[in-house]
Amino acid sequence: MSLYVRQLHYLVALARHRHFGRAAAECQISQPALSQALRQLENAFGVPIVDRHNHGFEGFTPQGALVLDFARRTLDGYEHLVQEIVSGADDLTGHIRVGVIPVAMPGISIITTAFNQLHPNVSVSVTSLNFTDLKKGLENFDLDVGINYLDHGASTGLRPYFLYDESYFLIAPADHSVARHDTVTWTEAGRLPLCMLTPDMQNRRILDRVFASVGASPRTVIETNCALALCSHVRPGQWFAVVPNTFFMMVGNWSQTRAVRLIEPTITNTIGMMVLEREPQPPAVRAFIEVAEEIAMAEELMRYAPAHLQAAAP
Repeated sequence: MSLYVRQLHYLVALARHRHFGRAAAECQISQPALSQALRQLENAFGVPIVDRHNHGFEGFTPQGALVLDFARRTLDGYEHLVQEIVSGADDLTGHIRVGVIPVAMPGISIITTAFNQLHPNVSVSVTSLNFTDLKKGLENFDLDVGINYLDHGASTGLRPYFLYDESYFLIAPADHSVARHDTVTWTEAGRLPLCMLTPDMQNRRILDRVFASVGASPRTVIETNCALALCSHVRPGQWFAVVPNTFFMMVGNWSQTRAVRLIEPTITNTIGMMVLEREPQPPAVRAFIEVAEEIAMAEELMRYAPAHLQAAAP
C-alpha cells in the first residue's frame, strides 16, 4: 500500500474511532506516526483537515469533511480494483463486509454458507448493527452489504434486494395454557411478561406500534439488544417473547417452549439486502447478491420452524 493510500486509511480510521490513540491502534502504528501522516495529508491538500483542540480530536474541518468523503470513496475503489485484478473469472478472492440487524442475524448463515460453497476464497465478516448504524456503515463505505428492513425509512443512494417477509410468533412456556392454542392475539400477548429487544432497535419500534394499534401496552420484564440473550431468557420457561421467523434457527424445536402465531392483526415486514447504488458493483458484492437472490429464504427459514408450524403452512 503506497504512502498516499495509507494516509487515507489513517484518516478513515480516525473518523471511525474519533480518537487518535484508538485509530493508531487499529492501524498498528504509534499515535505520533499517525498524527504526522495526517499532517502530511493536510500539507498535500493545503488545508486543515482535523480539528484539534488541546492536541486531541475534536472533529473535522469543513474542508476536512470533503477530504474524508474523498478518502472513503478512493479507498473503496482501490480495494475493489485490487479484488478485480487478482480475481480470475472462476476464482473470486477478497473480503466482503456484511452488516445485519439483530433480528435477521440468525438467518444470515443460510446466505453465507451458500456463498462460501461457491466462493471459498472470499472471506466474510458479519457485524450486528442497528437499523441506523447499518445504513451509516453503507454510506461511509465501512460495509459492502446490509441486511435490513426495506419498508422502514428512506434509502436514498442504496439499492434494495428483497429476501423475505418477516412474520411474528409468541414464544410461550410449553406448559402454559396459551401454548395449547394455534393462534394468539396481540392484545392477549401484551398481558404476558415479555422479553423484548431494547427501544433503540427497529424491531422493537415495530412491535410497539403494533401493540399500540390494538390499545395494548406490553408488560416488558426483560430488555436486551442481543437476540441470543433474548432467546436464553425464554428458554427456562418462565417468560414469553415476540420473535420473528428467523429466530426459529435458534428456538425451533425447544421442548420447553412452543411457538404460537400472532394474529389480529397479522403483520409482516420486508427484510432485504441494501448495497450502494453504483455500476459496476464490486466483484464480491455482485457475487454475494447473485447467491442471495437464488435462495428462497422464506422456505429455508420454514425448514427450521417447529413441526406444528410446518404442518400448518400452506
